[in-house]
Amino acid sequence: MSRELGFEGLIEDEGFFPGLFGRNARGRDEKLLYGPDLPVVLLTGGPGMGKQRLLELLRDRFGRRVPVAYADCADPRYAAEAGRRPACRSEATETMYDVALRMSEWEGPGGALPTPRFFAGMAAVAAGARLRRRELEQELERYRTLLRPRRALGRFMRNLLTGYLSALAGVVAPAAAPLVGAGLTEFLEKLASTGAEPVRVTYGDYPGAAGSAGTGLRLLAHDFQEGGEERRFAEGFLFRALREDLDAAYTGLGAALNRVGRPAVLFQHANWPVGRALLAAALADRADGHRERTVLVASERVGEPLFLADEPRTEERAYYRPDQEEPPDWQRLPARGRLGQGVLMLRMPLLTTEHIHKELQQHTGGAPEAARLRRAQSAVHRLSGRRPRMVQRLVEAAGELPELDNDRELLDQPAGLDGAPLPVRDVLLAELVLRQLPERLPVEHTGRWLDLLTQLSVAHTGDCARALLRSPELEQLAGGLTADEVGRYLHQSGWPACERHFIGDFGLRQLLMSRLHGPPEAGTEWRRNHSLLHAHYRSRAEAPDRAFGTTAAHGLNHDLVANGPERAVHHLAARFPADGVGAEEWCDQLLALAQAPSPGGHDERHARMTVARVEGTRLERQLDELLHAVWLCEERTRPPDIAAADRMAQLLQELAREYAGAAPVLTARAGRWDRRARNRQPLQSCSCTSHIGEGS
Repeated sequence: MSRELGFEGLIEDEGFFPGLFGRNARGRDEKLLYGPDLPVVLLTGGPGMGKQRLLELLRDRFGRRVPVAYADCADPRYAAEAGRRPACRSEATETMYDVALRMSEWEGPGGALPTPRFFAGMAAVAAGARLRRRELEQELERYRTLLRPRRALGRFMRNLLTGYLSALAGVVAPAAAPLVGAGLTEFLEKLASTGAEPVRVTYGDYPGAAGSAGTGLRLLAHDFQEGGEERRFAEGFLFRALREDLDAAYTGLGAALNRVGRPAVLFQHANWPVGRALLAAALADRADGHRERTVLVASERVGEPLFLADEPRTEERAYYRPDQEEPPDWQRLPARGRLGQGVLMLRMPLLTTEHIHKELQQHTGGAPEAARLRRAQSAVHRLSGRRPRMVQRLVEAAGELPELDNDRELLDQPAGLDGAPLPVRDVLLAELVLRQLPERLPVEHTGRWLDLLTQLSVAHTGDCARALLRSPELEQLAGGLTADEVGRYLHQSGWPACERHFIGDFGLRQLLMSRLHGPPEAGTEWRRNHSLLHAHYRSRAEAPDRAFGTTAAHGLNHDLVANGPERAVHHLAARFPADGVGAEEWCDQLLALAQAPSPGGHDERHARMTVARVEGTRLERQLDELLHAVWLCEERTRPPDIAAADRMAQLLQELAREYAGAAPVLTARAGRWDRRARNRQPLQSCSCTSHIGEGS
């Protein structure tokens, strides 16, 4: 799949990011979008939505035109480097060092962007760590590349290096605190003598410094050594110093003649603690009026970032939906909250039906059979939910255009993972679940996470999931995790919620159910879990149920999959509203029962919608046929069945003629359900099936 597919409106000339960066990918200037007060742009969307792909595309396409630094906040390299010298490094400072290093290597218009302010802060932290002389010299030498000057600043930088580097190198580990202070004082005197006034101004603004840069640097070093909140504050201030360095590279006459656009910092996995802390620090700075021209773009899994979730606000965050609208006229509104007022949430775009069709044509080669191409397109559309990563993998699996009855059969087709051919189901679960674990999931649960989700794929409500995890069969697998914790971790992973399904993403649920069921004639665990839930609801007194109307109907939905339709048919017949009383509720229960997933193996539903197999009264045989016709119409993993829709409408009309009291409701339902089926829509939609109908 083309890396640019779906992002055309964001990256093409006069698009959102060319306007934000001030340059397009061809190197021409663009009218600047926003400013001088810039929003922090958060790319929101769960697994498979293309956040990393977009950030890498911005780095690769625009990084030759404007200074762009890309950092992955989940990269273990930062923790490893910080661990080499924890007294004066952290994951946050290593992330910032990587950004500063990328900027010092910029070779485009205007040349490298030196970061003396950030260097000064890190040098002070190193001096305050009481390292041995050789260690301190190594630490300072490490940051020298960050001062790589433009030719016009050569003399200043030479003085900088020969002067206060040597001053700091004299501060050694055995020294007492006063000597450390003296070393920093000498350091600042060197700054003054070499004309580094911006560095003095920055650290003179450190809280408690009262305008004294020496005091500010000592406080910064002290706070870093304290750890906890003090260290996080110091790290946030260092990020301000780094952004001020980037901003300073764009000021002055020389910059006006040589610099173009705006510098940009791209944070992948910004939902991880390091990214969240740095973004929060930048947002707090901008809320306090510390404005600079650095573009900050970061990926965030959830639509309501955790570091903003509890912030009081009276107005909705600023959102941009690139597949629906033009870039908004963003402005800072205090009503959005202190940090949230500086955020623009960019919802990652979904691929269109045309995108899917184009990708399939490219992968199938030659002149594919039209009917099979349409069938594959509808399967990819439904299973992927138009998520780019899922589209890419499903199209790869559909390259041979297999004959499909149920969409889940596509999940058995091969795709490649790390060079090995595997069923596309396993490839997608590895990429979207195993490689994107919830950030707060305890380590002891990581090995069971996929298996746990697989077992819960048959659950509808939280009560459903809790019943499964309390069962002796699954209690050990849960390992102490509760269903509510699993739901919270799913949300933190960026997977959407649904009011009728515990696994709230349709495509993810089909992947998990396919894994649980196994080969077509298997399904031992599948039937066991449905049987467990049927037993759970059968043992409870009849009561209202949010998803199914009654607990009895909820249990029978699972029994329909595990043991067949007999009990469900008898239940519907026993409660049939011959006199019309409760007819709406009865129709709702019929529909709820028919939302059971395809049972797998040989599908008897077409045969049973025309010839009843249940033994019983005429009404029970009619309802046997009706249940199977509605079940086929409500099937969400195959194209609409027009024959089933015709049969459903016919059977409802027959019942209306025989039972005058229920006729008005049955006739109305026949018309409504028939229209929805013919319009390729689920008879009862929910959050996770809202995409079904368009392009399927």
